[in-house]
Amino acid sequence: TSDDNLLKNIELFDKLSLRFSGRVLFIKDVIGSNEICCWSFFGHSKKCAEVCCTSIVYATDKKHTKVEFPEARIYEETLGILLYESRNGPDQDLIQATSSRGAVGGLSCTSDEEEERSGLARLRSNKQNN
Repeated sequence: TSDDNLLKNIELFDKLSLRFSGRVLFIKDVIGSNEICCWSFFGHSKKCAEVCCTSIVYATDKKHTKVEFPEARIYEETLGILLYESRNGPDQDLIQATSSRGAVGGLSCTSDEEEERSGLARLRSNKQNN
């Protein structure tokens, strides 16, 4: 139920804030948000991600707000912030690699194999040109 899921979100927040209190600042906004349950992730004073736990469900007579518990997504974004927190500033490669939206700014990700192949191709090309 929504009540159980709200409690699970609160418990996870408390658990993560205790576990990573020395590394990441956790703030619980209980009055300022329009959302019943929403996780916002910030790095270097910039909002990096958001996980909203509420959805509107329309019934025949009225609409209801449903609270969900997207535990895996919350852990994923928390890990992203933990990777991000030790850096001095935003790192475009790190943002791209941890972004759930894929490539940022038109850049594309390549696998290690693809990078190795393109590196070998460059070496061969340089060798032939010399």
